[in-house]
Amino acid sequence: PKPELDRRRISDTRMIVSELDLSCIDEIVAQCGTRREAVIPILQAIQRRYRYLPQSALRRVCELTEITPADITGVSTFYTHFRHQPVGRHRIHVCRGTACHVKGAELVQDAVALHLGLQPGQDTDAAGEFTVEPVACLGCCTLAPVVRIDEVTYGRVTPRSVPQVIADSLQSDTTPHVAPQPVVSA
Repeated sequence: PKPELDRRRISDTRMIVSELDLSCIDEIVAQCGTRREAVIPILQAIQRRYRYLPQSALRRVCELTEITPADITGVSTFYTHFRHQPVGRHRIHVCRGTACHVKGAELVQDAVALHLGLQPGQDTDAAGEFTVEPVACLGCCTLAPVVRIDEVTYGRVTPRSVPQVIADSLQSDTTPHVAPQPVVSA
């Protein structure tokens, strides 16, 4: 079979196509084991390496181990941590905890999706730059609603401030930020 191709968009919309390097799969299996109970550590290691679970890597695991495609599918679809599609270069986590929910996290997430041009059911933009993921809680309840982009946390985010927060994140360090407050007139 043909090797799987890794497709990543770059800023000028040209497509970079390269073969996926599977040389580390043998090493991962050697470290984690070949028995069925090694499926989770193997999948975790593969995802750490590629940031998702490429089909060609999973086929190679099945060739080297007692693990069946059904074992992999069962585990990788049960746990939401595992991804079968590539993630963007930047991850946007929108807190959906109680405080953030009450303060409008759903509207913030909708604004992020709209700003990135995501269609219903999509979580990664067409350029492969951003992946949006709701999370249960980021632990910054007093700053609700909260968004974390990569390692930077933004508090008091509003739907209106989303474009600026995303733009700032591309130039940011790792210091927590509070989104600008909207001006409210009486």
